[in-house]
Amino acid sequence: MFFVNQPLIVDLTRLLPGPYGTFLLAQFGARVVKIEDKGKGDYLKSLFPEREGEDAYIYHLLNSCKEIRYLDLKQAVDREEFLQLVKEADLLIESFRPGVMERLGLGYDFLQTLNPRLAYITIGGYQPDSPWAKDAGHDLNYQAVGGIIGSTGKQERAIPGLLLGDLAGGMALFAVAAAALYKQAVSGQGGRYTIGIAEVVQSWANVTGAFYGQDKRRYPLPGQGVVAGGIVCYNLYRCLDGYVVLAALEEKFWANFCRATGKEHWLSQQFAPALPGQPVYEEVCQYFAQRRREQILAELGDKDCCLSPVLELKELVPDSETEHRERITGFVR
Repeated sequence: MFFVNQPLIVDLTRLLPGPYGTFLLAQFGARVVKIEDKGKGDYLKSLFPEREGEDAYIYHLLNSCKEIRYLDLKQAVDREEFLQLVKEADLLIESFRPGVMERLGLGYDFLQTLNPRLAYITIGGYQPDSPWAKDAGHDLNYQAVGGIIGSTGKQERAIPGLLLGDLAGGMALFAVAAAALYKQAVSGQGGRYTIGIAEVVQSWANVTGAFYGQDKRRYPLPGQGVVAGGIVCYNLYRCLDGYVVLAALEEKFWANFCRATGKEHWLSQQFAPALPGQPVYEEVCQYFAQRRREQILAELGDKDCCLSPVLELKELVPDSETEHRERITGFVR
């Protein structure tokens, strides 16, 4: 457990970002009570189930570690049960569109009168002052306005194969919740916090953009930046049976790669453009294209040159549900 005292978290979120964030909180020791309506419950249940009539595996994976209660917050008895929970709670998290909780008479200003130390987090697609604040949205929207899709691909834009926006939002929720709980433990004070998923992704875009400075004229076209496949030493390469990446951004790693491949004439070409027709780029592509991934890893895997295989989802997801949870939280020990 990462918490000194087990916090009680009331979770009103649905789909992926909120439930992923509260899953992490539960895995690290919080008691999470998830509130779902008495109709269809969390929409994630019905998204792509493996078998008809069963909850989707992703829903089960993220939520079976929580206490699930089905409440209609417009009904007096259910509303009272909810309010009793709030009085005991350390943290409440919701993901409704702006104004929904207030229209239910359950906004932060009211709930704080019942529990002055309550921390209250709203996680939504956009911050309240965003031009898209009232718009519906999903991961693809957040990736689009957050700069991920506009920075992915070379000849054409591409959709990344991971739900980067939703997962970034869930991780941000985990961080903000932990900070809010720490403040509460130290000061006894609650507070209200809002997370915009698109803004989380945009913050990543701004960090990435800082590599190119403040002069926007220096910003490369998609696929041509130093961190986006624009240079030889930091790129994606096709081999006979898949792909590998080379990320030899520092001189020592590039030198290790050149010497291990017997191509010391490449040493001065570390930052050569990765463009068709560029001699060193074509040679490096040819080196990888003639070999299988296993052979490449055998030849270069211990040469300290920042070489990695490109793994597919099916190579990463385990068969055991227990191990699956462990891998999701395995980023910290």
